[in-house]
Amino acid sequence: MAALHSNNVEGMAKAPTFRPSLWGDFFLTYKPPTAPQHAYMKERAELLKEEVREIINGTNELPKILDLVVKLQRLGLDSHYETEIDEHLRFVYNSSYDVKDLNLVSQRFYLLRKNGYDVSSDVFLNFKDKEGNFAADDIKSLLSLYNAAYLRTHDEKVLDEAIIFTTSHLEAALNSLESKLAEEVSLSLQTPLFRRVRILETRNYIPIYEKEPARNEAILEFAKLNFNLLQLLYCEELKTVTLWWKQLNVETNLSFIRDRIVEMHFWMTGACSEPKYSLSRVILTKLTSYITILDDIIDTYSTTEEGVLLVNAICRCNEDATELLPDYMKDFYRFLLKIFDSCEEELGPNKRYRVFYLKEMVNID
Repeated sequence: MAALHSNNVEGMAKAPTFRPSLWGDFFLTYKPPTAPQHAYMKERAELLKEEVREIINGTNELPKILDLVVKLQRLGLDSHYETEIDEHLRFVYNSSYDVKDLNLVSQRFYLLRKNGYDVSSDVFLNFKDKEGNFAADDIKSLLSLYNAAYLRTHDEKVLDEAIIFTTSHLEAALNSLESKLAEEVSLSLQTPLFRRVRILETRNYIPIYEKEPARNEAILEFAKLNFNLLQLLYCEELKTVTLWWKQLNVETNLSFIRDRIVEMHFWMTGACSEPKYSLSRVILTKLTSYITILDDIIDTYSTTEEGVLLVNAICRCNEDATELLPDYMKDFYRFLLKIFDSCEEELGPNKRYRVFYLKEMVNID
């Protein structure tokens, strides 16, 4: 049962006190690079983007294509080359390949299945011996098979067995590997490649790629610049949502709620990290933060009866419903109505209809 808020009955449980935000006003006072510095970064990134495009277009051998596309994805650069990568994947899908090379077979399977191609896992049966072990005599092949196997679907026994086999062998070999390969194996054992958060994978993989003797300097520099430009965009978004959060706190005067607006934005970057989703991240951060406030009100502060009143008001979604609520909920509820209005304004005349579906999702007409 929800705890009674402090205005209800003297001596009853009060709302818990949450730890303050670790960030304070950091994103309000953060100073980005100067305009000339920012302009230079963007200009340099554009030059490198075209240089890397030439590298992609000039790569035509299947093993090199597989290696390049996987690296571009891990470095967070693939969204710049969707057309070129799609062409390469079609080439990979329609090309013949060495079915005896476990590393190549695994990389091909991983990349095609990850990108929606219908490829059979039966190809891995060729690598099993009579005892059910996989014929893999090097860590690189084991690691590729491990990551490929996590793209399994229901009832793919050979991939279930591959995960068990590769996990045990990679764990056994971990302490004897050279540092770079050990780092890769350790990361994969923690989280298989397919399951990693894109922006975190980019952050972790750039220094790994930088240590590769065969790295391409243009790709590496572009990856760093692209990541840094993305961080600057995130800081702008965080300033926007932090200002919004402070306004919410002033207008609603809900002193008992959690201040986790930065964490909410970080969550949204995991869901959609590319620059084109900037507005989506801002809107989703606001809405997700509002949900945490609802959680704090209903689970830790309001009575059950007050929680029911709030839910009914949200389902009605109009100013008249404000009068149904206790005084401490009214400003919070009005702010919710303002969020929907501001979303429509931010989306503009051609996309504002989408807010209708948002309202439907929360049972609002």
